[in-house]
Amino acid sequence: MSKTSTERPTQVGTEERSGMSEHRRRELADFLRTRREKLKPEQVGITHLSRRRTPGLRREEVAELAGVGTTWYTWLEQARDIQPSSEVLRRLANALRMNTAETRHLFALAGKAYSPEVDQPPEVPSESILRLVKNGIKETAVLVDSRWDVLAINDVCAKNSPELAELAKIRGNFLIHSLKKTRLHATNWEHICRQMIGQFRAGLGDTVDHPWVTDLLERLSRECPEFDGWWKAHDVHDISPVILEVDSTVYGKGRWERSMISPSENPRLKILIFSPLD
Repeated sequence: MSKTSTERPTQVGTEERSGMSEHRRRELADFLRTRREKLKPEQVGITHLSRRRTPGLRREEVAELAGVGTTWYTWLEQARDIQPSSEVLRRLANALRMNTAETRHLFALAGKAYSPEVDQPPEVPSESILRLVKNGIKETAVLVDSRWDVLAINDVCAKNSPELAELAKIRGNFLIHSLKKTRLHATNWEHICRQMIGQFRAGLGDTVDHPWVTDLLERLSRECPEFDGWWKAHDVHDISPVILEVDSTVYGKGRWERSMISPSENPRLKILIFSPLD
């Protein structure tokens, strides 16, 4: 078996208490045990096997794969009152070959915020999400990923906004497009832009120092002179609706509500919906 990091979490006694209820600790312990028992040794490269009396991997094998102490991991499966860090949880998830849903559940049980790996490949929406955007929403709808790159739009959007239709063809960035164009069409363009930037920041999680973020921030600074000042304000906003007050020769005059939803099967994606209020 190939060895991973030699780092070992501190044993109980100096480890911080988790603050979790006994029921939650038991749920976490049972979840780890069931994932371990379902994983076949050959799936993690263990081929020279002695006679095994238990299904799946042994605790010491999981501990070695995750780079943690065997005793410490055993205590975790015994629902001891210890607090695994986010880094240790991520290594356990990798060692146990957890999928995204299982990893998110692991973090939730441990009371930690889950952020996807920063080096994950570009997000690909499922067919069900694409059908929802294209056929399930009657108003203008735009699907974006965590970078706010446009992945898809519906027919209503293509009809109402040829610019967004072109953006979708090249997977262009909605933030850059909006910061350049909003001031041309909206009377409350600064409010809209600052809300959008705060929502983008809220979704970064632990990817804030990743190269793609730095690159995007530099591009936003070049496209919008006000961006640096807005970004340095460190405003963070949830996905609550934003009202656009439009007055332009392209879209006419009126008020639009831009709401945002995240599909439960892939919360990193966002669907922006523009509904006329007038």
